[in-house]
Amino acid sequence: MAATEVALWVPLASGALGILGALAGTGITQRATRKREDRRWERERELDQVRHDRERLARQRERRAALYVDLAEYTQSEQSTLESATDEYSDSPVDVPDLQHPDRLTARVRLYAAPQVGEGWVALVRAMERVRWEWLEGDVNENEHHRWLDPDNPAVVELDKAIKELQSALRTAVDEDS
Repeated sequence: MAATEVALWVPLASGALGILGALAGTGITQRATRKREDRRWERERELDQVRHDRERLARQRERRAALYVDLAEYTQSEQSTLESATDEYSDSPVDVPDLQHPDRLTARVRLYAAPQVGEGWVALVRAMERVRWEWLEGDVNENEHHRWLDPDNPAVVELDKAIKELQSALRTAVDEDS
């Protein structure tokens, strides 16, 4: 009877070992597959993050470029208005063109602009306010056809300087963003 019991346990033990081996092999394979998938997923996530960062920078560059163009148009308009306002013989009225309001531009400057552009914009807005005060309340020259400010008026000189400095800061910022 002992030989029969040994003979019965050998196939059962080898069968159990076979089943355990198959289960262990499956577990090891699944673990290796999971690790491989986790590494692949991590690489994809890193690539997505890099792609997202590039797209974000591209959008920011586009917004800055649009802002810089708007600021350049605004400063050019101010320069033309200033030239007309200081020309004793000009027959063209001093009109404000239909551009963005300075407060809207100020908000965009605070969000997107390089620091030197922001400083230049603040100086320009202050200088514009001084010239407008001079135009409305200060010493304005008049004849029967036209009003004008003296080109050497301190407010006019300050605005002209602020315009040139902002235009220079814009050129520098555009070069740096390229």
